[in-house]
Amino acid sequence: MFEKFVHQNPFFRFFLPLATGVVTGIFISNSWYFINYYIIALLVFILISQFFKLTQKFYFNLFWGIATSAVLFFTGIKLTDLKKTNITKLNNAEYTCIATILEQPEEKPNSYKTTLKIHYIKDTASWQKTNVKILCYLEKDTLPNTLKVGNQITAQIKPQEIMHSGNPDAFNYKKYLQHKDIHYQIYLKSNSYFKSNIKTGFLLSVEAEKIRQKLLAIYSRCGIKGDEFAVLSALTLGYKSELTPEIKESFSASGAMHILAVSGLHVGIIYLVLAKLLFFLQRNKYGKIIQYILVILFLWQYAFISGLSNSVLRATIMFSFIALGKMFSRHISIYNSIFASALIILIYNPYSIMDVGFQLSYAAVLSIVFFQAKIYSLINIKSTSLDYVWQLVSVAIAAQLGTFPITLYYFDQFPLYFILSNILIIPLATIIIYLAFLLFILSFSNSLSFYVAIVLKYCTLFLNKMVFLIESMPYSKINNFLIDTVDAVILSFLVLLACFFIISKRLQYLKFTLVLCIIFLTYNIFDSSYKSSQEYFIIHHIPNTSAINISHGNKSVLYFNKEISCTDKNFNYNITPFLKYHEIKSFKTYIADDSKLFENINFFNHTIIHITNNKLLQYKPTQRLKTDYLILSENVNISIVKLKEYFDFKEILFDSSNSMYKTQQWEKECTQHAIKYYNVLTQGAFILSLQ
Repeated sequence: MFEKFVHQNPFFRFFLPLATGVVTGIFISNSWYFINYYIIALLVFILISQFFKLTQKFYFNLFWGIATSAVLFFTGIKLTDLKKTNITKLNNAEYTCIATILEQPEEKPNSYKTTLKIHYIKDTASWQKTNVKILCYLEKDTLPNTLKVGNQITAQIKPQEIMHSGNPDAFNYKKYLQHKDIHYQIYLKSNSYFKSNIKTGFLLSVEAEKIRQKLLAIYSRCGIKGDEFAVLSALTLGYKSELTPEIKESFSASGAMHILAVSGLHVGIIYLVLAKLLFFLQRNKYGKIIQYILVILFLWQYAFISGLSNSVLRATIMFSFIALGKMFSRHISIYNSIFASALIILIYNPYSIMDVGFQLSYAAVLSIVFFQAKIYSLINIKSTSLDYVWQLVSVAIAAQLGTFPITLYYFDQFPLYFILSNILIIPLATIIIYLAFLLFILSFSNSLSFYVAIVLKYCTLFLNKMVFLIESMPYSKINNFLIDTVDAVILSFLVLLACFFIISKRLQYLKFTLVLCIIFLTYNIFDSSYKSSQEYFIIHHIPNTSAINISHGNKSVLYFNKEISCTDKNFNYNITPFLKYHEIKSFKTYIADDSKLFENINFFNHTIIHITNNKLLQYKPTQRLKTDYLILSENVNISIVKLKEYFDFKEILFDSSNSMYKTQQWEKECTQHAIKYYNVLTQGAFILSLQ
């Protein structure tokens, strides 16, 4: 049965080796120069075998299949390799640039955040054409308020490479932006840039964003604001900048987060409605072709006005393939459409496979297509209204079956009331999408749009109330459901084996499932045992903070240079992930005592001295104190040469409570005197493990 599935869905055979090659290429840093020759040799062999009809023989047919898969595998590696080598390198130097604003500047506590596309750049020599996206923070002033998407600016910039904090198990913001082709960031003061009218060419994404901003302005003009505006903007147009952390948490905890990302649900609703509204065209000889051409055009128009986000592009490509099959009255495999869209997206941007949205959306769609009909057929309900509810329930269960390993891995939680959420929220979300389009159509009339806006506003308000109510219910979610990469892979294979068993009814797949369950349990037993004996010494990278973590088994001791709460954003972002993933059940915090000359920290057979003030200079040493590590904090006004008079150390460590200027001075001294050093500001968190 599985062989038949593979044969009937050729795009699956293309997607699997290409995706495997892409993942391999992402995690392999070195370029594979022999790949070009290997691909050419395999292609030549395939063409020769086809020309001489060698594939009619079984062994050549088998080899042809293997050779084609090998070509696709190495093509995947090559695609990621090209992506890596095409990155424009910028030095930490002064440049003049001409750039376009790609996103509407978003207000932050101390700045405005946006993304720029740099078209021309000049150092000390001449102008050069370039194609670089860069993260930009603008000083709060009057000018950022007047900047809009598509505006051109001329600016003096000093790009800085985006750094990862290196804190163990913390979110890697650098890698996240790299997958979006952003590798540098800048901060612009109000006197370092100005608006210009230089023509830099047409950018499709900019034009799409301009239209989206105009549609968002319709919401504002109709009096929709606050949480209703934030949710409505995300639900209908994919604009998430207005969503607060509280709203995101509520939708996530209630199992309704998927409706805030314009994706397969939204595009599917529009596809079905359009296909039904244009049914009358089928009366004509070529009516069906016209019907589905209009459907495809409207789907792409919706993708355009919703900002051409990755999620809506995936869904639009997939439903376009389905519409093409309907157009020519052919039964097109939904699986083929899914894998064809995924293949196109990976060829265009191989790093899409690392996007959580990509993984969740395809897992959900595949799971719904495979499981929903089978779950729905378990119960036969005669009542039309109850049958509709059962359809929603079967869709919710099917989607969760495919996505729960990914959800647990990335979000560490599982919503228990996801069925209730889908029963209540999906119908209401559908109505909101219809009303939003009606509002846009009637926006020319203030009186008509006013009444539609009132209904739309209260529908969105009711949606929010339901989400908050579900979140507030007892046991709405399971928190701290921690799994690592190995767990996620095993759980994903368990879902696949369940699919194979359902397709083939072969007991061997059930046996493999049981074996995987045993492996899963055994792995977690050994993993817990390993963590109970873990020993770590970590200097975390937290801005303007000295944070030292000493972990013994399931306990930690944290040393700070200032008072910091466990609920503080910096603590949750930089330290909490380590405590969670290493199953630290209890921890104590201490504040550095400035009355002492230095703190003496013991870590098994390692001695560590932590200096946070200048009092040491008031005393003359009688002999040098021997230590393994010396930590400097708080920009202590002491030279490295002077420290050698007091201590005999192996390595010196500069934590993140120091300024960049001060650590650079110390680095120069260390280099001059051949002293080993580690700078947390530039190298990320310092981690010493005894395991």
